[in-house]
Amino acid sequence: MSCAVVAFAVAGCTIETESVDAPVDERTSDELDGDVDGDVDVDVEHDDATGELDDEFDDDAGDEFDDPVPADGVADCDPVDVGEELGEVETIYAVVDGELAGPCFGPVADVLVDAWSTGEAVTPPDDLSLISLWAGFDGDGRTLAFAGPLDASHDEFVIAIDLDTAANDPDELNLTVVHEYAHVITQTTEELDVLGDPDACETLWNGSGCFWDDSYVFLWVEDWWPDSYLADLPPDGSEDEEGGLERCDVDRTFLGAYSASSPEEDFAETFSAFVFGLDVPPGVQPKIDWLEQFPELLEYRERRADADLPIPANNFDICG
Repeated sequence: MSCAVVAFAVAGCTIETESVDAPVDERTSDELDGDVDGDVDVDVEHDDATGELDDEFDDDAGDEFDDPVPADGVADCDPVDVGEELGEVETIYAVVDGELAGPCFGPVADVLVDAWSTGEAVTPPDDLSLISLWAGFDGDGRTLAFAGPLDASHDEFVIAIDLDTAANDPDELNLTVVHEYAHVITQTTEELDVLGDPDACETLWNGSGCFWDDSYVFLWVEDWWPDSYLADLPPDGSEDEEGGLERCDVDRTFLGAYSASSPEEDFAETFSAFVFGLDVPPGVQPKIDWLEQFPELLEYRERRADADLPIPANNFDICG
């Protein structure tokens, strides 16, 4: 499967796993506006004799997970169910009741433990418990992460992270983790009618369901996405690569062409900037202010401040 790279963004990819046909939302390294080379030259390799990861992912931080979690009883602890279209899955961690339980597939990977710590710090416990699998894949440096449901009920989710790219840019990794959590909390059955019919959907179809009329994404659409933008979106709910470039050229309310490629990516990109309190262009600030009306979303930003996580560099592109 290939994804065409565009300035500061990548075309969205719909990934089908054997568990469920559902869109998997992703964030790409090209969104960093050149600050991370798309051809990252750090390989994640296994030692043939031991099965361990190279030293880069074999530090003491993961020692607490020396005893692997048995795959039996762990939902879908299988690379096939995570999805390997964007790269070979190296490690899968089980998540039990909102806590990282240890690897149920593959070796310990410290960069995944660090990424989990960021998500755990900013994410309210109820939202954290939506994650069942936390995975690392060996990608090509173009896609930083992706998130999606593990089954048709949208009760369990996976977030998968490119191990190489994450190790090279921890700051961008923090933004990416929050971006992916935005996708998770907007794809639950409270937000999405997963039994809906695309032909009968009167709000917005995302490929696996129809957003309820009081969902975050559809409320976002009503305020920020005019009908002329919606008319150009692919009917299958995927990102609109070319349209994102065109909208970014003329509309200053977007944080780059990737943000302008779909309402879901617009929400997730803006949410990550919101949580970390990044300075944004004046045209984007009303969207930041819009998010403040929801106490449950504001809690993410408050938790980030309480955890005293460092503010990452602002590598978002400027539109308009």
